[in-house]
Amino acid sequence: MTHIHFITLFSIGTFFPAISAWAQKEGEFNLVKKEGTVRLYERWLTYPASNPPVKSREVKGVFYYNNTVTEGLRLVRDDKRAQQWQSSIAEFKIYLSRDTLTWHEYSYHDIPWPMSDQDHFMEYKVARFHAGKVVTISFESRVNHKLAPEREGVNRIHLTGSWTMEQISPTKVKVTYMVLSKPVGIPKIFADPFIRGNFMTSFQDFIVLMEKTALAEKTK
Repeated sequence: MTHIHFITLFSIGTFFPAISAWAQKEGEFNLVKKEGTVRLYERWLTYPASNPPVKSREVKGVFYYNNTVTEGLRLVRDDKRAQQWQSSIAEFKIYLSRDTLTWHEYSYHDIPWPMSDQDHFMEYKVARFHAGKVVTISFESRVNHKLAPEREGVNRIHLTGSWTMEQISPTKVKVTYMVLSKPVGIPKIFADPFIRGNFMTSFQDFIVLMEKTALAEKTK
């Protein structure tokens, strides 16, 4: 799960098909897990452009941290700190481009039995930036045989989604994370607890890192 980062550019639904998927009306989100201020919701949608149509899990995570939007974006793009808030990641690499509004990311996830290890390669694009107060970025899986060749015995997962960070006070940010994943044939009895637990842990660790950074800034 990774992922964030920004000037209102265009109509998001027109220029960023990953986000237009959220407009599908195939059921309301259900709260599936909550801990502290973190809330995790799910619903099932048709994965975009799937033929034949495939029902896929869409996850929405909502949480808050005490810091700024700028620091949150900085953390999301920092491959050196990725494993501090994404515990299942064994490899993580950001590929920057000349266009500062676009970048790519490769992640390899070490998944416990009975699930197989997974990886993904994604493109991120700035979807919205409003005076440093609201930031939205879209992300979507891409194919790149040079930077991310498929590995034997590793499930290549396909994702589409977005991060939105809103500065709701001078020191507090609301984060809404959305992701739609194409199923890889893992039974729900195994997938549900792992997926939900992994998201909750990642969001909580993200909060801790943000608040440590804010405290470090105050004590300088």
